[in-house]
Amino acid sequence: MVIRAALAALAALVLLAATTAGAETPERRLEILAFPRADSVVAGEMVPVTVRGIYDRKVTLEEMTIRPGDSFDWVQLAKDDWHEERIDGRLRLVVERRLALFPKHSGSSRFGPAEHRLTFVGAGGKAETITSHPLDLSVAPMPDDPPFHSPHGWRFAASELRVKDELSTDPARLRDGETVTRRVTVTGVGALPAMLPPRPVVSENWLIAFAAPVERSLELTPEGPVARVIWSWQFRPETGEPGVLPAVPIPYFNTVTRKVEAAEIPALPIGYASFAASQSAGIAITPASLWGGLAAGLAGLGAGTALLVAGHRPTAAALGRLARRRSPFRRWQIWRAARAGDLLALRRATEEEALDRPAARAALERAIYGPPPQPFDARAFLRTLRRKA
Repeated sequence: MVIRAALAALAALVLLAATTAGAETPERRLEILAFPRADSVVAGEMVPVTVRGIYDRKVTLEEMTIRPGDSFDWVQLAKDDWHEERIDGRLRLVVERRLALFPKHSGSSRFGPAEHRLTFVGAGGKAETITSHPLDLSVAPMPDDPPFHSPHGWRFAASELRVKDELSTDPARLRDGETVTRRVTVTGVGALPAMLPPRPVVSENWLIAFAAPVERSLELTPEGPVARVIWSWQFRPETGEPGVLPAVPIPYFNTVTRKVEAAEIPALPIGYASFAASQSAGIAITPASLWGGLAAGLAGLGAGTALLVAGHRPTAAALGRLARRRSPFRRWQIWRAARAGDLLALRRATEEEALDRPAARAALERAIYGPPPQPFDARAFLRTLRRKA
């Protein structure tokens, strides 16, 4: 009977020890504390969290882990902070681990629990595990207010979004054949790099574009993570006509104003300086010059009609040559080749005009194919073409 009572008492002690080994006590406890910056947290918004442990004895070894889950993305902002605090009149050892949590979806989301395995001084090398309660958060869906709409379907949250646009040269006044490099840096405060949107697609018929690999980086600060993405392109006009890349809005949910806002990559005009210079020379492709070219074409059509009435039938090739010679874009091509000293391009551009100018054509071909040096006066050549036009 005595033996049975002793065994029962021993079993009770073992059960009590097993029950309290991983539980919190007033002297040793671990907790997860959330500090949301708004009453209603939305999906993707950063939630500052501190895992805080309070212990009554010095620690020789320790390891803190957080049970994995699929409800949050998270990142640790700094090294664990170990210090002493006076709590309820007694000096205690405190550890704090600061995290930034990002709920992946709306609804009820659970984070943790955290487990802290410790070896205390004087415990004979025996480890003890302290376990916290999990953190439960109610998460609202990301707002779908404009400009969160097609084609800008990418959604993310940040307390601040900055756009920096850098250019290697003036894109509106490129030298002939020159390339401009555009580097756009998007910085999201309180966001992770993967949350920032993908690189905008640049596709224009008048533009040759080369895109460099995307660069993403993360900076950890006491206030939270700062994410950056860098997009780089090289642009070169494919034709002589200037063009404009439209502005690109980047919508996001501002966690400070609690509104959907947008930062913007500004519009970018791209063109050759020679095109702008040709305007001062009177051969630019402007609305006036286009109407002038159209009028010239109509005049040529009228001349062709007059020939038909008079009994002459001009060929389609003759009418085509007349229209091409009066084209303002063709005149700009001729002026550009002459200005650049590109004699082969000048020969191609003036092939039809030079058919009935044998002397001018011969001078140009001698300069191209004759033994060097063969000086060539491009301005005089153009004056000859204008006199014969």
